[in-house]
Amino acid sequence: MPEPRFALVMLDLDGTLVDSEAMLVGLVNETLAANGMPLASPRRVAATIGLPLDEVFRRAAHGADAEQIAALCVHYRRCADAAEFVSRFRLFDGVADTLAALCRAGTRLVVATSKGKATTLDIVRHCGIAAWLHDVIGGDCVARGKPHPEMVEHALATHDIAPERALVVGDTSFDIQMGQAAGVATCAVTYGMHDADALRALRPDFVIDRFASLFDLVTGSNGQ
Repeated sequence: MPEPRFALVMLDLDGTLVDSEAMLVGLVNETLAANGMPLASPRRVAATIGLPLDEVFRRAAHGADAEQIAALCVHYRRCADAAEFVSRFRLFDGVADTLAALCRAGTRLVVATSKGKATTLDIVRHCGIAAWLHDVIGGDCVARGKPHPEMVEHALATHDIAPERALVVGDTSFDIQMGQAAGVATCAVTYGMHDADALRALRPDFVIDRFASLFDLVTGSNGQ
């Protein structure tokens, strides 16, 4: 098989690999309620998923001070890290087979997420895709989360890949902005948490409506 077009593919987790919007939005509002704060609009919360957790709560809990934000994050992480919560994660259609095929084709696959690394590893193991991944970069692996390019820069350096051989895949503007800031190619998926038209307005290099389309895009099959 010819060498893939992209040697490194960085994949967002929530809304890209796993169908978790309802779970995460629900947990944000459960956390707010448990701390005596008003619930936030589900749509507004969904629009922030992918940002560092403290920023999610700064936007969801209007007027909360730093101490309150810290308490919200502690409560959320305690619930999100629990085995019962992890067991609820499910992959989108085509994810497992596509990752397996990309790995066999020689592409290095890295998950880049605002979640902590340990919890992300639990999730990908639960979902049965850990064997196809070469690395996981969590929000606790970098000083600056999405949309800052540090995650991409970290992956490029760790795997010794030139920016022109790397692709960021995600469902949010934060993923696309992160990839663009790092000087790598970007691919938006339209089935996740951010509006497809808003993603297209950012002018990503590629847009796909189903995850399985990623194989041809990455490998250069079918004349792409």
